[in-house]
Amino acid sequence: MIQNYIMKKFIYTFFAIAFFAFITMSNSGGRAALGGAGATSAPGEGTACGNCHSGGSFGPDVTIKLFAQGTTNEITEYLPGTVYDVEIEISTTTAPAGFGFQALVLQDSDNSAINAWANPATAGTQISNAGGRQYFEQQGIVSDNIMRAEWTAPNTSTGEVSFYLVGNAVNGNGATSGDQVVNKKVTFSELLHSTSKLDLLGISLDVFPNPTTDNFVLNIDASERKDFTINIFDVNGKRLRTENIVAQNGENRFEFDVVDYAKGIYFIEINDGKISTSQRFVKL
Repeated sequence: MIQNYIMKKFIYTFFAIAFFAFITMSNSGGRAALGGAGATSAPGEGTACGNCHSGGSFGPDVTIKLFAQGTTNEITEYLPGTVYDVEIEISTTTAPAGFGFQALVLQDSDNSAINAWANPATAGTQISNAGGRQYFEQQGIVSDNIMRAEWTAPNTSTGEVSFYLVGNAVNGNGATSGDQVVNKKVTFSELLHSTSKLDLLGISLDVFPNPTTDNFVLNIDASERKDFTINIFDVNGKRLRTENIVAQNGENRFEFDVVDYAKGIYFIEINDGKISTSQRFVKL
């Protein structure tokens, strides 16, 4: 009888250890994808990578950068409805065997998820869903320390949003020992109206009449000849129009027909490929 008890206890212990090992190892394929949970330490998450992975001495740090799509122009404030190129970098003081990571974006006001990841561009990465939240994460051990994807900024009046990041420098032994985890929260503010960048663009800017019923004139006083891209967005951040213009040195007038636009608030963005600013106008 005692032998049966010992045998049963051994079997239960064995399967418990095996199950734990299976769950631990399966998370290397993505905590959200295979474990059904986030591990960024964001509000509302019950798990964290640092609860399991420990013992390493790689000195990791994790950072994130947002770029105007297709450029190397880093942004610090997001324009609603705009698609950005995202780079998440895990730097270390000593080289690990590879990396694991996860990223989540939440609206600061209510911690609701901004589920707008797309097109992961780094090998071994994926976009996964868990608990109504969308994660950009690993799909196995990632060899590259820079993970790239696209992210679309939310609608107007969302306010500040925060990226919750976790990076894991791993030793590749198939277990959680000898790894080192780092967490970070990075917040971006919404760009609704900006005039502070006009001097950097080398222009003064005026939109009139504002409000308008059928068309408006964009008046640009430029200090030199310059190429610009004009984008018009609705209040939900949807891009309605894109036009390339050339402003000559001095005063320039560009007319835009908005007679078919619905009544409401719109934003006109002007950028030179490096710096951008936007201004609000109203259609009556």
